[in-house]
Amino acid sequence: MSLLDDETFLKDLDSNLSSRAIAEMHGIKSKSTVNEYRAKRRAQIAAANATPRATLSGKMDLTPNGGEFKDVQTSERITDWTHVFKRFDLDPNVFDIVDDTVRASTWQQSKALEDGTRDVVNLFSYSARFTRKVAGAITDADIEAAQKRIRAWKLPKRSPGTGLGAPVAAVVNLADMQLFKPEGGGLDATLERLYDGLENVQKFVQRHRAGGRNINEIVLVNNGDPFEGIAGNYANQTHTVQGGLRKQMNGVLDVWEAYGRELYPQFELGQFVSVLCNHTQFGRQGGAAKSITGDEDSGGAFLAETLQRTLRGRAEFDHVKYTIPEDEMNVYATIAGVPVGFNHGHKIPGNDASGFEKWLNGQVRGDAQAHAARIWITAHRHHFAAWDMGSTTVFQCPSCDGGSKWLRDMTGKYSRSGILALLVGEHDPMGWSDQAFL
Repeated sequence: MSLLDDETFLKDLDSNLSSRAIAEMHGIKSKSTVNEYRAKRRAQIAAANATPRATLSGKMDLTPNGGEFKDVQTSERITDWTHVFKRFDLDPNVFDIVDDTVRASTWQQSKALEDGTRDVVNLFSYSARFTRKVAGAITDADIEAAQKRIRAWKLPKRSPGTGLGAPVAAVVNLADMQLFKPEGGGLDATLERLYDGLENVQKFVQRHRAGGRNINEIVLVNNGDPFEGIAGNYANQTHTVQGGLRKQMNGVLDVWEAYGRELYPQFELGQFVSVLCNHTQFGRQGGAAKSITGDEDSGGAFLAETLQRTLRGRAEFDHVKYTIPEDEMNVYATIAGVPVGFNHGHKIPGNDASGFEKWLNGQVRGDAQAHAARIWITAHRHHFAAWDMGSTTVFQCPSCDGGSKWLRDMTGKYSRSGILALLVGEHDPMGWSDQAFL
């Protein structure tokens, strides 16, 4: 047994007895050995009296999206900020430290001990900013699980076009799915429409191929608002949604993966086009005017990038081209030789062709692609409309969700929920043909 486990020896070390006297009483060869025991004993006492990972003092400023620690003093280097968050009554699972904002300084504090030695303590002062985590964001583990699942998929065989006539693309618009929204039968009804729609896309392509169309390309479009969100668009949103943000986002990926799995391998060419929108903007705090991050902080764009990452796991998807905006509201894709413009529609004023025409007249002044687009496809207004403007044809998609009570209350407009599909290419002088509800 060590002498440091002997209570009598510990009492003598803690007493005013000289080191020489203690050495003689306990049969220790020299007083220097007793001094070493006394140093170890002081360390024991200090460790016993110290608060583990103690924050000694500090200040904290909290904002809706994060905050800042100022002059946080501690007796240990901080490599894990969990105990700091807890000291300030914050949940460490809700916040992340912004690494490049961490600042630290150090100094020593000491005092003389009765035996003539000094007790030296290293102290540290830290400052750092922290941000609120995106609730329920898809994790790397989710991506890995998706890639593993995709590698196990049994994929359909390539089914070429007729090879006769101009190449044609089938464009499938998945607009305003707003998954986990309670209206119109809620999630179950929306998923039923979407998976019925997938089956109907197959029939749509087969029907027109049988009629002689040389369909060699499939274009899937996220026209915006793929999930409902949990807050930020209207007051009761957090009380009505049918699932949390992570569940909603994974639900969207399930649908997009199903469409990609069944359709992309069948075609020589494939595209996925995504737009920015209002419902999935992470930083909205009760409306666009109160957003705490920019347009680029978009759940829809993030999910499009996630789909791209997950489908990389199979060579059968290498031919898919992605159009994903950074912070642009307008995106463009050349589809079967035809320039097409896409916009969710929440930045377009009015509810009819006159509002769109006024908007487009402004866009073309600084955006040559806006003028060049022979087709424009929008969404957002939860009802179908189409009009010919001479230089372009405009399609406003119906919603995949159960409809919008707000829009119907405000305007009286509504239409049957569904998926808008059309053929695009130089096979028709208009650059498109055969629009259909699926």
